[in-house]
Amino acid sequence: MVAAAPFAIFFGITACMALGFFAFRDAISARVASSGSAFKTKIERADITLKPEEVVLSILGGGSIFWVATALMFRPPLVIGLLLLPVTIAFAGIGANLWLDWKAHQRMAGFAMQLELVLRMMAGALRVGLGLRQSIILVTEEVPDPARREFMRIIGRTNLGISILDALDELAVAMPSAEMAMTAKAIRVQTQTGGDLAKVLENLAGTIKDRRRVFRKMRALTAQGRGSAYIIGGLPVLVGSFVVFTQPTMGGALLHTNSGHIALGIVAGLEALAAYSLNRILQFDV
Repeated sequence: MVAAAPFAIFFGITACMALGFFAFRDAISARVASSGSAFKTKIERADITLKPEEVVLSILGGGSIFWVATALMFRPPLVIGLLLLPVTIAFAGIGANLWLDWKAHQRMAGFAMQLELVLRMMAGALRVGLGLRQSIILVTEEVPDPARREFMRIIGRTNLGISILDALDELAVAMPSAEMAMTAKAIRVQTQTGGDLAKVLENLAGTIKDRRRVFRKMRALTAQGRGSAYIIGGLPVLVGSFVVFTQPTMGGALLHTNSGHIALGIVAGLEALAAYSLNRILQFDV
């Protein structure tokens, strides 16, 4: 009877989760559909060649490997080990989302750095008599990725009959930034009201240049704080690894006892809180 108790607890928890899923399946399905659409957009924004289904399978595989490694390292009881599987898959999903966010941020930052040059090229093309669409074609022939691919997508959308102004609005959504949103709105207003579009693009390019200068100054002023954040975040990991490898008794107590697991959980929570706090402190709106 005692030996069957862990299995009864596990199956009881599984049954409760299944009942909860069927009770709220409509709300859960709507939430999953919304999350799936956002996840697909994030993959496209990060310029990942994998399909969303392949990314999900990679997350499940990585979470399973992480679960096996965790079980071998900490050797938890059977029920806790079984309950760790969804936890490790959730951690793998969080890690994948953070990686996709990082890739998307890198690509959007590269696009923002190219936007000033793109606007100056478009202004020059407009001044020599080319139209807006022809100036964008010129951009796709002269600049590298990621701007080249995004503006080629605009040309492709216009080939399908979509207005170039709507295609620029779609680009502002696909590559969200204050500069791109300002560019799309300015081009729409100027083409509808008339005026010197080339001069407007030149002024936008100057504004973006000034904003880049402010961002560089901001990073220089916050360099010390970011360095301190890296040290504070890495020090517990380095000290813990040193203790585990040089002090087998203390390492075993830390990895294979309940009190050690509680201590590791508290440290992980404090580390996450410190990282979030430092990240909020070092952010500025420009």
